[in-house]
Amino acid sequence: MSVVISNLKKAYSGVPVLKGVDLEIEDGEIHAFLGANGAGKSTLIKCLSGAEQPDSGAIEVDGKPFAASGPRDAMRAGISVVYQELSLASGLNVLDNVFLGQEYKRGPFVCKAQEEREVRKWFADLGVSIDPEADLLKLSNAELQVIEIVKALRTNPKLLILDEPTASLTEREAAQLSAQLLALKKKRLPLLYVTHRLAEVFAIADRVSVLRGGKIVLSSKVSDVTEQEIVSAIAGRSVGTTPPDYASQESRRSPLAQVRGLTAPGIGPIDLDVNSCEILGIFGLVGSGRTELLEALFGARALAGGTITLGGKPLNLRRPSDAVRAGIALVPEDRLRKSVFQTLTAGENVAMASAAKLGTLGFRSKSSEQKAFHDVSRKLNLQPRRSELEARRFSGGNQQKLVLGRWLQDGQDCRMLLLDEPTQGVDVGARGDLYNVLSESTKTGLAVVVTSSEPEELMQLAHRVVVLSRGRVAGVLHGAEINQERLLHLAHVGE
Repeated sequence: MSVVISNLKKAYSGVPVLKGVDLEIEDGEIHAFLGANGAGKSTLIKCLSGAEQPDSGAIEVDGKPFAASGPRDAMRAGISVVYQELSLASGLNVLDNVFLGQEYKRGPFVCKAQEEREVRKWFADLGVSIDPEADLLKLSNAELQVIEIVKALRTNPKLLILDEPTASLTEREAAQLSAQLLALKKKRLPLLYVTHRLAEVFAIADRVSVLRGGKIVLSSKVSDVTEQEIVSAIAGRSVGTTPPDYASQESRRSPLAQVRGLTAPGIGPIDLDVNSCEILGIFGLVGSGRTELLEALFGARALAGGTITLGGKPLNLRRPSDAVRAGIALVPEDRLRKSVFQTLTAGENVAMASAAKLGTLGFRSKSSEQKAFHDVSRKLNLQPRRSELEARRFSGGNQQKLVLGRWLQDGQDCRMLLLDEPTQGVDVGARGDLYNVLSESTKTGLAVVVTSSEPEELMQLAHRVVVLSRGRVAGVLHGAEINQERLLHLAHVGE
C-alpha cells in the first residue's frame, strides 16, 4: 500500500495555498510531516480527507486514482484522519464510542459481546490495557488518543493521518503513544504523522517532509537529515538556538514583583520574585500548578492567603481588570476560547487591550487602530499584514502574535507579561519570532513570566526557571544551571 500525491494545487478566493505538492507515503512507514502554521498542512489534510477538493493534481491510493466528494468517500477509499481535537462522546463509555454509528447488530439488538471481542483485540495489538466499559472521564489523554486511533483503524484504512496527536499529552503519555504507533507500523500501515515536535521525528519516523509556502521544500529519510536542516526548511532561514545570557542586562535588572505565602485553589504556599529585564520560566509536570499560579497573579483565581507587591506597592487583585490596571497582562494557554476573537478583524483583536486609548467617547479611531496593527506587524513579523482580515484566517502562530501584540504595542503600560504555554501548537519559525520579541521586550524593562511543559524551550528562553511540584516551589535554576536533567529531577522529586 502507498499513497502518491502529484502536483496538487488548491487556492481560496484566488490566493494559492497549495502550489504543486508532490508527496509519497510508503507502505509500512511513519512519515513525519512538518511545516510552519499557514504553510498549507491543514489544506493538504482536507484534500486527502475529502473535506476539500483540490483544484488540480492527482492523488493515488494503492495505485488507484482517488477523488473524494466528502469524508465518507475518503474513508471508503481507505484514508482516515485522527484530528488533534478529540471527537469522542464523553457521556458514552469506551466501547460505545468505538462503535458509535457502526454498531454490530442482529436484528434490532446490538451484539455487545462481538464488539467487546473486537475492541479488546485492537487494544492488545497496540499493547494497551483499557477497560471497554470504562468511563471516558477516568482515562488519560493518551488513552483517549488510542480510542480515536482504534475508531479510525476499524475503517480498515490504507493511510492513517495523525494530526498533532501528542499536542495535549505529557512526555510520558507521548512516549506511550509512540510505542503504540510503532506497533501499527509493524502491520505495514502507512502513517502520515503531523507534528511540531522534532524529538518525535527522530524517535519514531522513517521519513520526514517539510511544507513551506504551499510546496514541499524537504523530503528525506530521517537518518539522512539533521535537526537544524529541518528547522531551517520549516522557517526558510537559519533559526538560532542560543540560550539567553543570564549575565546580560544584570546591571539593569531589579526586583519588580514579590510574592509571599501565596495560596489559592491548587497551589501554595508559594514565595516568588520577578525581576524587570528578565524572562522567568515556570516549569512543572501536568497538575503542578503552572496555570493556577499565573491565574492567581492575574486576579483570575481567588487568593486564599499571601501577598503580592508590584513596584513595592501591595496589590489587591480581586479580578483581572485590577491586574490590567496595575500593568499585569496574561496570554492564556487556550487562545481559541480565551484570547482570540475569531470573527473580529486582526486590527480589532490587536486593539482590544487599548480600546479606550484609541478613541474618545467609546468610539475607536480607525487610524489609531491601523497604526497599532502595523506597529505589532513590524515587531512580531506578523503574516499576513492585513488588518481587515478576520482573525480566524490567520495561522495558529500568527493568532498568538495578535494576542501578544495587544500588550506589546507602543503606548501600553504593561510591566509584567504572563504567558501560559505560549508556543503550544506553534511552528518552529513562529516560535523563533516569539522568542526574539520577548527577549527584545525585556530590554525595555518588561518582566516576562512564561510557563512551558518543554524543558528545551525554557533552556532557550528563560534567564531563571522556577520548578513547581504539587503546587509548590521545588527549586529555582539560574542561567547555566538550566538543563533538562535538573528540570525533570526537581519536577519529579516533589511528586
